[in-house]
Amino acid sequence: MLCDPEYRKLLDTDALQPDTVPVEGLPVPPVFAADGLTPAQLLWLIADELGLGVDRTEDVYALLAEEQERPVPVVVADVDRSGVLRELDGPARAAQEVLLPLALAPGIRLLTDVPRAQAEWLAERLPAEDLLVIDLDEEPWADADALRLQAAAMVDLPDSAEAIARNAGGPLVVELAAWSLLAVPDGPAVGFPTTVGDALDLHAERCGTDELTLRRLLAPLALAGAGASLPFSLWEPLASAVAGKDLSSAFADGQALLLPFFDLLDGDDDADGSEPAVRLRHPALAGELRERFGTTARESSRRMASALLARLPEGPGRWSEAPAYTRSGLVRHALEGGILPELMADPAFLVHADQVVLRAAAEHLTGTGAELPAVGRTWLRLAPLFTRTQADARTIAGLLEHGCRQDGLSVSEFGVDLPWRTLWHRPLAGIAGITAAAGPDGTPAVVANLPGGEQPLVAHHAQTGEPLDGDPEQLVRPSDEDRETGALRLSVGGDYLRIWQAEGGQLAVFAATAPLAGADVTPDGIVLVADSTGLSALRVQIPGS
Repeated sequence: MLCDPEYRKLLDTDALQPDTVPVEGLPVPPVFAADGLTPAQLLWLIADELGLGVDRTEDVYALLAEEQERPVPVVVADVDRSGVLRELDGPARAAQEVLLPLALAPGIRLLTDVPRAQAEWLAERLPAEDLLVIDLDEEPWADADALRLQAAAMVDLPDSAEAIARNAGGPLVVELAAWSLLAVPDGPAVGFPTTVGDALDLHAERCGTDELTLRRLLAPLALAGAGASLPFSLWEPLASAVAGKDLSSAFADGQALLLPFFDLLDGDDDADGSEPAVRLRHPALAGELRERFGTTARESSRRMASALLARLPEGPGRWSEAPAYTRSGLVRHALEGGILPELMADPAFLVHADQVVLRAAAEHLTGTGAELPAVGRTWLRLAPLFTRTQADARTIAGLLEHGCRQDGLSVSEFGVDLPWRTLWHRPLAGIAGITAAAGPDGTPAVVANLPGGEQPLVAHHAQTGEPLDGDPEQLVRPSDEDRETGALRLSVGGDYLRIWQAEGGQLAVFAATAPLAGADVTPDGIVLVADSTGLSALRVQIPGS
């Protein structure tokens, strides 16, 4: 802020210690928010901003290790909220894969805010003379005068403000204690908190209820993840689910009880912003609540996942109507609750879940040795394709259906109308090209070029995939007139295929995990695709046909 001229104007620099104020005219350092990013995403965000100009992660690390003429300042914020899965290993992986290499880089001067556990981890691996850890709750950085000023600014009662500052273990505790007094100004005298846990317990006492009820009501916000929000309409139902009892009355009467601990937002960060959302006032609250859960956190997450599932409508299309939070939050709760493998047996769930979150969760599962169901394994094989292309649910369903046929699985219901059906798939290695063809009797066929194989040309029935006898050279290729009068047109890229209606617009996009070896279409509209896995035939859904 002090390097940016506009922000600098907002601060009274004369009131600051001179040795903490940089000279004017310094360049504004780049600031990178780690919130919700994987380590790889964060690393490449930084690499792109620094203009490293490489394509491989190992090259990024190599360039960071080189000496630079002038060190570059880099700021990495919100590490406590890093990672797609929020509460799992996001901060730890960010510290290991991004922050440590940056801190060791001779050409980088790193400023970052991290959880205490990651600060201690980094301190064990960095030279003491190169590291400065600032913890505002610990000496020599704790500032009792600042706490008194903070309390006095929030509470217009000098004695109470003084008592809050004297007891509080840090700025957050001051804030929570002040909010407690503001929420219940006429409440009983219950003392003043030292820790975040004290703030929860003493406020419950001030409101005349037990601390367990307060913690149960706040549980869904804590389980949503560090810094994550929750649609307001889900708060009470999920709290009741976690508690295993109806908390609707406690929630309805709990405005003063809950007020100090949450923020009301315009919209949920996992949704479209169409309804208000809530989140805990500070990630430390989530940490305190989750720590008290202990071994029951798994069961609490399972109950939240089950409650979200119970809110879905019945019927085959229920996932297409799932709210945005369900498509992402359910993945996190199901993972932590131990029921994600069960959900991943449902192709419709795989299609409609948030693909980035589900991929991170599935990779975490397999990393622990967990076994995925067969369709889940197929989905995970294709997940890089889904997250890279950001395809819609219909395209994901079509690609997953094709992947299932490649893997020998028979799956019929994907919770959405498919853009095509895979008629057949034949494993064929080394295909160099394909063309549509027809036999003397009009039998639709496909001829594949296999250079170096026992047979350089092989032919299959375009509708069934069965090998055709006879010389493939004798099959007739479609004429230009046949192609002009066909129902479909193709445009082929390196690893994708756009399918167009002859008298209309684009019908579908087929994408592959590897470069295509060839593509063609028969006059009657069977799309033929070859890649490194073999040869397939697709029957594209044409509107009105």
